[in-house]
Amino acid sequence: MKLKQILTKSREIIDEANISAKILKDPKMIKMISIAFRHDHTLPQNVVAKLGPKATDQQIAAEWGNLIDTTLRNNKYGDLSADGKFDDWLMRLYITGSADYEDIHGEAGDALGAWKALSRRGLLAPADQDFNKFANIRQLQRIKNDPRYRAELRRIVDSAEFEKMKRDRKEIVLVDNKRFLVTLPLNYGSCYMFNNATGYDATFCTGSSAGNTYFPHYARSGPVISVLDKENSNSVDGKWQIHAPSDQTKNANQTVNSDRKFSELFPGLMKKIVAAMEAKAEEIKNASLDLAPGGYDIPAAVAELKNKNPISWASEGEPEEENPADNAPGTWTVRHIPSNRTAQLSANSKADLIRKLTTKYPQYPVTDYELTRAD
Repeated sequence: MKLKQILTKSREIIDEANISAKILKDPKMIKMISIAFRHDHTLPQNVVAKLGPKATDQQIAAEWGNLIDTTLRNNKYGDLSADGKFDDWLMRLYITGSADYEDIHGEAGDALGAWKALSRRGLLAPADQDFNKFANIRQLQRIKNDPRYRAELRRIVDSAEFEKMKRDRKEIVLVDNKRFLVTLPLNYGSCYMFNNATGYDATFCTGSSAGNTYFPHYARSGPVISVLDKENSNSVDGKWQIHAPSDQTKNANQTVNSDRKFSELFPGLMKKIVAAMEAKAEEIKNASLDLAPGGYDIPAAVAELKNKNPISWASEGEPEEENPADNAPGTWTVRHIPSNRTAQLSANSKADLIRKLTTKYPQYPVTDYELTRAD
């Protein structure tokens, strides 16, 4: 083949893989993307500013294509940008108003990556192999939490990245009792581990592959609060994330955004969260200096939390029953849930045992362990 023919063929391949090049071949698609773009309030402000108020439809469509290309190249399962069906699918969702940029960039990339990782390994059930059956991102996200696939997906994810997030995680524990673990994340690593480390794989954009962008965006305006129901961690309602400034009290797959639902599931918990924030106000303020100017103003943050979640704040919970054996010396069977390894350890109390574990293995959260009295 002559050099000119080789170069021409190479250019055709590159153009086909480039989303913007594909979009700009279709005037109708250009117009529809431009209309959706101009009504999308979740777009990065630097992109909107760069385009300016007089951007043409072609310039907008090209920039949108570049954004989607970036999303598909960066997810925890590998580069998806060469698979044309994915960008076509995302374009349809965008122009029909089924998804905005935050939905796509914060959630779709990892969901698509999970499907592709399972598909190319031949691990999908026949009903899930047909990509065209998925009408929206929520339907596709079901794959990530299907018990048939969850363990395999966790093995596929780069273990080095997972370990790095464990080491880098920064958070302040607000509530940690028999039923709940509530934390105030201070970085993306904390949100990533909350999404992925225990139980149901949550879809919060703050803990997705794009979370290093979204966590600072949300944290800048006020505290993000992560809530884990230890007794129901494998349920979609076992994980919640609260961000009062953006009026979000959402369950793990974000199908529910409801103060009322939170109050029904967890009566009295909001009072405990508020009490902990007030008790740790100075610690939170100092720890959040890099997130918000001057650190978080906890009285103001608490007032907003109460205002946005009035039903949860007004709810009353039953006092928690303590197991007397937890406060006595003894032996416990400790199971490390991710590895399924067990050991028997002695301690002066259950709280003493937890202190020993977190001191010796600071990279592992308390929720990684199942503790059972052995004597």
